Amino acid sequence: MMVREALAADIPALVRLRMALFGELGELDDPRASDALWQATQSYFSAAQADGSARSWLVEIDGEAVACATLALFVRPPYPGNLAGREGYLLNLYTRPAWRKRGMARALLDAMVTHAREQRLGKLWLHASDQGRPLYEQFGFAGNPACLECSLTP
Repeated sequence: MMVREALAADIPALVRLRMALFGELGELDDPRASDALWQATQSYFSAAQADGSARSWLVEIDGEAVACATLALFVRPPYPGNLAGREGYLLNLYTRPAWRKRGMARALLDAMVTHAREQRLGKLWLHASDQGRPLYEQFGFAGNPACLECSLTP
């Protein structure tokens, strides 16, 4: 198992894994059906990698990407406990079903938390599935009842 930061050449693998995640969550009936979503996702990863607003990691087995995760970076106005206002949002942590329960999610999370510490991010946050919650809690993440999610659609 090799954990490494994703490169531009890895963007197609990141898109495939993200679409597989959507399929598994029931958000897409056929992960290959939405060309527009595929293209928009590829454009996001390309732009975010180029401008540094997000970084992604992969787990490879024999040269095949089987797991991924992304850390989106942003800056808020300073606040108590985070004078720089620099934060990261963890997302897209996904392992293909055949490769689960082998420590890949833990390895990816470890790589991202290490990177966040090196970059002196004041806060990391995420939205956890019930299945993923125990792993995140082992890394010190805790629930925050004040954090709500709002979907804004036209």
